[in-house]
Amino acid sequence: MTGGMKNSGNRAMGHRWTLAALFGATALTSPMGAWAAEDMESSPEKSKAALSDTYIPMAGPDVVGQRTAPIVEIGNPFLATGRLSEPVEIFTGAVWTPSIQIFGSYRAAIQGVDDERAKPYVELVNRLNLFGNLQLSGTERILVGFTPLNDGGKFTRYVVAGGDEGFHSEHGAHLTTAFAEFQVDQVFPFLDPWGGGFLDLNVAAGRQLIEAQDGMLVNDTMDSVGVAKNSIQLPGNIHGRVTGIMAWNEVNRGNNLLDGDALFYGLFTSWDTFKTTYDLDFAYVDGQAGRVGDSIHVGLSATRRFGLWNAAGRIMGSTALDGDSAGADDGVLSYVETSTSFPGDENIFYANGFWGIGSFTSASRADTAGGPLGRTGILFNSADLGAYGAPLDNRGQNVVGGAVGYQMFLGGVDQQLTFELGGVADTVGDDRGGVGFGASYSRKLTDRVVFRADSYVAHNEDDRGTGYGLRSEIQVIF
Repeated sequence: MTGGMKNSGNRAMGHRWTLAALFGATALTSPMGAWAAEDMESSPEKSKAALSDTYIPMAGPDVVGQRTAPIVEIGNPFLATGRLSEPVEIFTGAVWTPSIQIFGSYRAAIQGVDDERAKPYVELVNRLNLFGNLQLSGTERILVGFTPLNDGGKFTRYVVAGGDEGFHSEHGAHLTTAFAEFQVDQVFPFLDPWGGGFLDLNVAAGRQLIEAQDGMLVNDTMDSVGVAKNSIQLPGNIHGRVTGIMAWNEVNRGNNLLDGDALFYGLFTSWDTFKTTYDLDFAYVDGQAGRVGDSIHVGLSATRRFGLWNAAGRIMGSTALDGDSAGADDGVLSYVETSTSFPGDENIFYANGFWGIGSFTSASRADTAGGPLGRTGILFNSADLGAYGAPLDNRGQNVVGGAVGYQMFLGGVDQQLTFELGGVADTVGDDRGGVGFGASYSRKLTDRVVFRADSYVAHNEDDRGTGYGLRSEIQVIF
């Protein structure tokens, strides 16, 4: 996943972790990780997964293995050691050390769904995400991304059964990412020679992923410009960030459909206190009256640890200003997620729940993003590859529900198995209820290849009735 502007927890603008996540800079992270050690000191028992209070030296290549390089790299090797190449000073006084990386991933799956809505559907489907990154310095870069085998939610596939059998091609030069990001006082150092002044601003402009409230309030790739101010100090907080965004193109509405006339305005804030991170986000969408129309969206969240438990709570609301529609409606969605590792066990237990009053809609959702409740669990999240959708309703409109699951690490992080039970109860009789059981298995085959298998059995109150899904996937990271 790539993108430019993002406001969620303690994440920095620009997704600079993308390359690191693909090519070996791994870390155990948690939204509450910053406060783990402090809370653990007062805990009578510690989980095996707890952060250690003892200094541990960095592991060398003999432990973690050799660096897995991007498929193409020109200039300084990415995440490598050694002598840096000679930098270049540009006319503004900024010092750059240009390098280029080409990287991406290829996914291929065979998957099938069988329910009461239609006859069984089976397909072979694939997807290619290809990126080129021009890294100028630690704060300046240009990123371009393409999806040559899919155009939005339409994927290159071979339909084995279920209607419209045969090969379907969606190949083309589909530009999905194209943005530049920079820090003003780093590009023009003579304007702020001491640093940390009013020009300590991060700017990103172009086609980029915008997320707020962990993708529940906003999750879309839009043509936009954003400005972020970090390291804001206020009484009672240790760090604050404010991000303003304006998007003028590729704006999808809450029903995942493109609104070619919409303008998006967002103000996203994040505040770290000693034990809790608070996010307060606002979005206004200027739509076309008579179609979807204007709408206002607000989200507030708190994330922290309670002893051995990670916890996050969110409440989000939306209101349509020009009449209700599927793309913009009135409603409130509350969401709670918790997880823990029990003492003496590295496996993870999680329990997530939600309650939707009215018809909450996100400010903007990409055509492949599904509903805002995808992060609840594997029963609420689609594969984002072909026709294998979410087994249970993930819109969160006039429903209450949740999921409990157990994620097991089989001999280390290279092999994982997750079981989950989830359900949705309709509160107004719209046939959105359902219950299901799902499982997911993943295994690292090589440094670049991962195998994954998923399955579910679910009963829904709508015309899908009782059904099941089964899929297997190979992902190649390069």
